[in-house]
Amino acid sequence: MNGADPGDVWREVLGRLRVAETDRRAVEICIGCEPPLADVAAFHCQQAAEKLLKGFLVHASIDFGKTHDLDVLGQIIGVPYPSVAPLARAMRDWTNWNIAYRYPDIVEPEPVPTSAELTQALDLIARLAEMLRSLGPPSDRNPTTQEA
Repeated sequence: MNGADPGDVWREVLGRLRVAETDRRAVEICIGCEPPLADVAAFHCQQAAEKLLKGFLVHASIDFGKTHDLDVLGQIIGVPYPSVAPLARAMRDWTNWNIAYRYPDIVEPEPVPTSAELTQALDLIARLAEMLRSLGPPSDRNPTTQEA
């Protein structure tokens, strides 16, 4: 991603924000129906968090490989965005929500999150999205050539 056009980078970040917003809305729908679909909501929480964390890394032009592990992504983010690290740490246990309820062959699936946990997850997702959105497009100036 190094040397990428800042406009292209920002469009990719905005795309990740858009898809994460769709996942966030799916969470709201799932916890608002009767009976609530907490397992499906948990999956979409993990998906939203993954897209947002990767959005920060795209913004910083950091290659993150092919991982879905929120803990790994959060550790990488801590270097360029230390203020994001606490939110990322709060989401690291959501990694298993990616598969925990989607495959019938998992003998002992994760406990389904409570309504309170899902509400807290929505809050963390909203905060992370706002932080990412507030970064704005990356600068196209090379920091080594900027004037003091």
